[in-house]
Amino acid sequence: MLRVTRRSFLSTAALAGAGAALPGCRVFSNRGVHDVVVLGAGISGLTAGRELVRAGVDTILLEARDRVGGRMHTLSGRAGHGLEVGAQMVHGSRASTWALIREFGVKARPLHEGDTWDWRPGKGFQKRPPDLEESLDERVLAAYRQYGGKDLSYREFLASTDLNQEEQGILLQEWEADPGEVSLRAAVEDQIAAWGAYFDQNFQVVGGYEALPQMLAEGLGERVHLSCPVRQIEWRRGLVRITYERRGSAEAVEARRALVTLPVSILQTGRPTFSPNLPAWKRQAIDALVMGRVVVVHLLFDDWFWRDRVPGPAHWHPPGEGISFYDPHPPGTGMPALEGWITGSTAQQLSDLGAEAGLKRALDWIEEPFPGARKRLEWSHLQDWVRDPYSLGSYSYPRRGGYEQRTALATPIEECLHFAGEATAPACHYATVHGAYTSGLRASLEILAALGRPKAE
Repeated sequence: MLRVTRRSFLSTAALAGAGAALPGCRVFSNRGVHDVVVLGAGISGLTAGRELVRAGVDTILLEARDRVGGRMHTLSGRAGHGLEVGAQMVHGSRASTWALIREFGVKARPLHEGDTWDWRPGKGFQKRPPDLEESLDERVLAAYRQYGGKDLSYREFLASTDLNQEEQGILLQEWEADPGEVSLRAAVEDQIAAWGAYFDQNFQVVGGYEALPQMLAEGLGERVHLSCPVRQIEWRRGLVRITYERRGSAEAVEARRALVTLPVSILQTGRPTFSPNLPAWKRQAIDALVMGRVVVVHLLFDDWFWRDRVPGPAHWHPPGEGISFYDPHPPGTGMPALEGWITGSTAQQLSDLGAEAGLKRALDWIEEPFPGARKRLEWSHLQDWVRDPYSLGSYSYPRRGGYEQRTALATPIEECLHFAGEATAPACHYATVHGAYTSGLRASLEILAALGRPKAE
């Protein structure tokens, strides 16, 4: 497929808060508390918030960013036609988010995925056989079924198979999670076997994927509070007190329940602080997951000059792991833009360079097969999710030995703290928008049941 698979262009939810906790533990009051406070106005938090409000539950949402959507973000402006700098597309005709797309009357179109090409100095563009990745996946599956050993990293396992260096390079180049970190079991059982059975086709939301969280937020109105990073979560059975920052000052809100949708990367920093600390089993679940590293580059040119060399809605890989460029819009639509989707250690290197030097390096990758491309550039944008303060990455995946911890991450604590977000979604739907959406639905049902409230019809 492009090759846009489970391992390509995934995306998600989110919020977070960074900063020192305020000292001391406050005295709780049972007067004037909300029913629920939702931490995060990404797709999971907004979905849960809407379901709770529909059921008559007094709910507010706190979002650290100055916008809703979290890791779903669409650029317009000069690009003119909506460029996705976060979550890219709807994965599959059975994705749960189709319910929102139909409800809101948003248009979506199939992503016409063309051929995959490799560009190598001295060799030029070489088209991959259309079934190459699928046949390599089958060989990996067969080797895994014969393995039966302990959970390794995906890279370690590939090195132990009979796949040659070129074949391993193709598989590693396509992998979105860092192959040296991701659990072998997750890589094979979830992202090859289960995803292969689930997935049929990708779709683009016309005008921008961010329309979904924006429309959810419109329905919630003033219940959504932006630019309110959370600093501290004090909790006991049946009551929470959330301290957050608003316009440079500390404020607080109390509720009977809190729904936490912060990315695992933020929870791993220890900010916001929990008082008392989270139990050991919950910390273990948080630490068992890793946040993927992604940098998204958009380059707008004066013409579609690359289509003479890589015809159709194709995409190609320069040398190196985790580097892909593709034409994000079908022929006859949009503007002459290229998107670079950079992952793993290569994304880290690009992030370390900074925006200006990172864009220059991305242009170098385009200039090598297309001399003179730099002079034709009209506009550019680099979205660095690695250093984004409210996500510190793109999407989660289990580290070696951490495969079974998502259930623990999703488990409530003391009839008080609930958890949602793509990281809590089951295999094989974590690291996707529809996984985050479903997690919000799941969490809202848990909270309604805990409060003794019926689900709204």
